[in-house]
Amino acid sequence: MEARDDMVVMMEPQWQRLWEKSAIGRRLDNGGLHLLPEEVIFCYHHRHQTLPTEEWIQVNLNLDTDLEARFLILEALRVPGNLIILRKHQHCSKWQIGANSWALRWHKESHPDNTEPTAEIRWHYSSDEIDWSELLNWTTGVINNHRIPEVLVIDDEGSIVTYELSISEPQGSLSFDIDSFSECISDNEQNFYSLDQWEFNHVGIPTRWGHRLNPSETNLVETDNISITSTVHLDLLSRGLALRSGFKYGTHWRAYSGPVGKDHAPYLIDTPDTAPKTWAKACLSARLAAGVNKNLLIAIEDEQIRYLQLERPPSDRRWTNIHRR
Repeated sequence: MEARDDMVVMMEPQWQRLWEKSAIGRRLDNGGLHLLPEEVIFCYHHRHQTLPTEEWIQVNLNLDTDLEARFLILEALRVPGNLIILRKHQHCSKWQIGANSWALRWHKESHPDNTEPTAEIRWHYSSDEIDWSELLNWTTGVINNHRIPEVLVIDDEGSIVTYELSISEPQGSLSFDIDSFSECISDNEQNFYSLDQWEFNHVGIPTRWGHRLNPSETNLVETDNISITSTVHLDLLSRGLALRSGFKYGTHWRAYSGPVGKDHAPYLIDTPDTAPKTWAKACLSARLAAGVNKNLLIAIEDEQIRYLQLERPPSDRRWTNIHRR
């Protein structure tokens, strides 16, 4: 490999095999490969290629504070056999990659020369804050391109975890009519409702003194200054779900698709106000949800309420460090 101005080029005879087998870098018109810095380090460590200079890695790590993280992400993806085309390469644009995607991923049995990408990749530091609306828009765009939205998160020790995003449509079997509910509340104006007064068994908390409504439930009938929490709450009830506090799971609600107590709650749901603020918190919530066999959903206000699901992928798609750190 040799450094030319602001780029590194591989002109050795094996460059063509490296592209055909690993699809790394960008082919040059006159032969050879253009490699980005993280690809240079990968080729040195995993493809036995020489560096432009002996101190090239150290110099570039000092110049680019994100280079180590990008290399570790690339290593986690490529070592299992995935083919990765980084967004910064000019030829990546022919696949209409999303604006905030870092790379495209092909399954190891495919190749960019003749197949479409399997997934779009983005990565974040665990301390990065999350813009859930932007993440929803990115996920929607990736899915519309028939690709898997994948997020890799890296902490300050270089440990990596992978998550897949999807759009969820939570549904239940219970019925709820806001007009009847509003009329019942306005007619009685009580804190506790006895069983013979109360027809909405999946709304309110059953106690020994009758059904008790929490503030979120009483706010459902507010017509002035409607909160996003009330809007999401009403949307979930209209979908046939029963809601209970998600306090024990670190979320706003746990949601049942049928009567409470008959089956386990399949969903843990946060509102825009209670959603994790950083990727470290989001990873914690997603791992807890997976540990209790539930789906973590973030409700986001778009033209309508939409639900972004964050989950650990199947074991064969959990890209992580190849070396224990």
